Amino acid sequence: MREGKWYLVYVHLDHVTKRIVASARVDKFLDNVPPVYEFNQEVNLLVADETEIGYKVIINNLHWGLVYHNEIYRRLERGEHLKGYIKEVREDEKIDVSLTRLGYEKVEGIAGIILDALKVQNGFLPVHDKSPAEEIYSLFGCSKKSFKQAIGALYKKKLISIEPAGIRLIETE
Repeated sequence: MREGKWYLVYVHLDHVTKRIVASARVDKFLDNVPPVYEFNQEVNLLVADETEIGYKVIINNLHWGLVYHNEIYRRLERGEHLKGYIKEVREDEKIDVSLTRLGYEKVEGIAGIILDALKVQNGFLPVHDKSPAEEIYSLFGCSKKSFKQAIGALYKKKLISIEPAGIRLIETE
């Protein structure tokens, strides 16, 4: 270890010396109890390392998990704390994690954000299903796929209209 660098360590009490110590070997302190998580359960994450397929994260200070690259829409920093949602606990007890809610709950949440933004912008937003993914993420913090699902749900409920230049809030009486 070098002075001035950041390291991920596990801090604990040494039972022999009664002193607080830190270990960079965090593996031996994680996954010591079987994971008991439910689909879409909100969890606390600590970003550890980037791998070829995603980011290794520590879930609730107890288990290793993985967030896949194709589900990340911004750079994650080592040591960053964030909320996540359990996608799956596999048979080999490895845990897949998402940074956004899963299933219809996610769509409802994004739809609410879109409706709020429409109200603030006097009923019109210059974004639609053909807008670049980066623009959608910067406005709503979600993937283009999730955005399209949300505006589809709003359209089916007749709350918005989809126009060539964007989406418009339909006035209700």
